[in-house]
Amino acid sequence: MPETNDAHRGGALAALDKLRRKKESWYVLAGLAPLVVLLCVQLMDRRTPGAMLEWLGSAPLAALYTYLVLLLAQTVLSALTGGLFWSVLAVEVPFVVLAAANYLKEVINGAPILVSDLAMAGQMGKIARFVRPDVELTGGVWLALLLAVLLPAAVGYVARCPKPKQWDRNQRLGVGACALAALIVLLLPGVFHGLLGDGPDREDQAERNQRLGLLAGFYDGVLDSAVRPDAAYGEETMNTILQQLRRSEEPWTAPERRPNVVMVMSESFCDPTAILPNVQIQDDPIPFFRALAQKWPAGAFLSNSYAGGTGNVEMEVLTGVPNGMLGEGETLTSLKAKGAYDRIPSIVRTLREQGYATEFIHSYTDELYDRADHIPRIGFDEARFAPDFPADAPVHGPYLSDEALAQEMIAQFEARDPDKPMFLFGLSMENHQPYYGEKFPGTDLLRAESKLLNDRQMGSLEALLQGLRGADRGLQTLVEYFEDCGEPVLLVFWGDHLPSLYIDADTSLYSLTGYTDTTNSKSWTTQTLKKMFTTPFLVWNNYGAQLDVPDTVGAPGLGAQVLDWAGAARPLYYQFADAARETLLLYNPRLFVDGHGQPHEAATPEAEPVVELYRNLIYDTLYGKGYISKELLALPTEGQSGDTAN
Repeated sequence: MPETNDAHRGGALAALDKLRRKKESWYVLAGLAPLVVLLCVQLMDRRTPGAMLEWLGSAPLAALYTYLVLLLAQTVLSALTGGLFWSVLAVEVPFVVLAAANYLKEVINGAPILVSDLAMAGQMGKIARFVRPDVELTGGVWLALLLAVLLPAAVGYVARCPKPKQWDRNQRLGVGACALAALIVLLLPGVFHGLLGDGPDREDQAERNQRLGLLAGFYDGVLDSAVRPDAAYGEETMNTILQQLRRSEEPWTAPERRPNVVMVMSESFCDPTAILPNVQIQDDPIPFFRALAQKWPAGAFLSNSYAGGTGNVEMEVLTGVPNGMLGEGETLTSLKAKGAYDRIPSIVRTLREQGYATEFIHSYTDELYDRADHIPRIGFDEARFAPDFPADAPVHGPYLSDEALAQEMIAQFEARDPDKPMFLFGLSMENHQPYYGEKFPGTDLLRAESKLLNDRQMGSLEALLQGLRGADRGLQTLVEYFEDCGEPVLLVFWGDHLPSLYIDADTSLYSLTGYTDTTNSKSWTTQTLKKMFTTPFLVWNNYGAQLDVPDTVGAPGLGAQVLDWAGAARPLYYQFADAARETLLLYNPRLFVDGHGQPHEAATPEAEPVVELYRNLIYDTLYGKGYISKELLALPTEGQSGDTAN
């Protein structure tokens, strides 16, 4: 019997070897390889074979287009290398990696990868640290990874045989040149949109991926990433805008005493009782914030993000530039134009020009968002990160605690130049994702119950509550110190975005507890989107100032408000940004919130002139000729108003 089995195996191997030696096998595998790559990518994007097949049936032209692009790219590489294996590998690896990165981002933040995320491509290993250690891959993702491994193995097995003999070097190069020409034609914007059509206005990346598939959808984002000026952009138009702004310019009177300004952007700070319905929380993790918000102005902060993107939230606050008004190929932390960070509006630079010492403190490293480069360029005299903290700074869980941040901010405040007021910006880390059981070992548990959550999901809830308690205690340390510091201090505290409470790509604490009806953000209503973009904020001071603080403030308007609350001189740009709050609180590619706090899919007719004006100011400053950028950012002199500016 063993001899019979050996004979069968030997016969099968011989038949397989005979099959792979046929030149037709080489051609068949060359034609199948791009299809396998496409299936791998869509399996990772759609999670299940059924969902992938449903997309293929709903978008056959997009699938065919993507297949042809992959096939032509592979053909060009095969012609150049004279082999199939390396050309298949060169086509497969970058696109499967892109799909894996997209899956990773959706697990972390619940949103697809964007063109602007390419600026952080070299930091994927660091970003992967934020994935839950117990994250589970779906069956479709495992199948995609298996196919991605089997494809080069099969190609390598077949490629060991002689190549089709009728293809000499000149013929290969001729075929390669034809394939390259066809590839270039297919990738032309006019051809791409002519074949696949244009999406609706303000189509976001998730919608592109749904319509075109991950690869063609991403390429559509690339084509739409360029920053284009308004048709009327020019020196005459910008000078007209300048005169318009000057007519409404506000007079400014210097305060008797300039307060120190302290801003604390707290990582994923939120009210858990608001965002997790059907959860009973017996031990309130934020009692100090809650008590403070009863006595001092507090309200809703509209972030430009949810579950991630801290760097772009801080930059929108510090600059007053809505991130959604940039091209899709960049963000406020990845501006490519030479000197952009030296020209961009900045409340930091505005305060420094008025004699403030300026310091940025973050209780994490400078690895993400390239902060070590642009933070000093927008006006900070000094930037301190985790390695600059004392060696014995307390750690809670994986990160430095918010108590460590508070103590470092206090230490830097005490070491300030006593002849200058200080602008101190703190950015915390303790409550950063991921959220999982035993994230904070050895810590007293905060009691909470929910019949909707299993033990694993309750572990995520417990990690969030512990992180929030750390943020609340850090805030208490700061307020108690500044109450008796002997100097006037204005303190603004807010959450950068809601926490990333995703259990996996298809489940989150938000959907499990009923805050959202699904984890699929593509189907969220504008009301749900607004909820997911909202965190708490409060404004406190120790010198008895009665400040006019709105119930809702958007990220692009908060900086202008801080200048006003501090009695600082405000350049024309920030006077405009503040006035824009009457019609525009939040501008995001997926969500527009008007001055009354009502959410819309796009800018309202009332707000369109403000949006157009905003875009022109940003384009002229960051990308254009800078016709009026200096005048926009110049400090007004005391008593100056629109009546005397001309």
